[in-house]
Amino acid sequence: MPSVRKLNTDEVRALENKGKGQRKLIEEQYDAILGEYDRGEYGEALLEPDENRLTVRNRLKAAARRRGLSLDFRRTKEDLLRFQVVQTAKLV
Repeated sequence: MPSVRKLNTDEVRALENKGKGQRKLIEEQYDAILGEYDRGEYGEALLEPDENRLTVRNRLKAAARRRGLSLDFRRTKEDLLRFQVVQTAKLV
């Protein structure tokens, strides 16, 4: 008879995340961040010293696009990105 045991939460998480590349994991993180925002709301992203401003901006825009939204970025300096979540304009 085989020895059977139930996997704990950490083991399940490691098993489910196996096979996901770094790009997919980052995509999920950005999706989760923007999942908290609705149209019309504003947000700010304070960049870490090793983060590239354009990369973070593009990742945020891609996450918004996956939700059928768009981001309107405001001018800021240095390590701060400020944005408003807006409805994606539909071209006719």
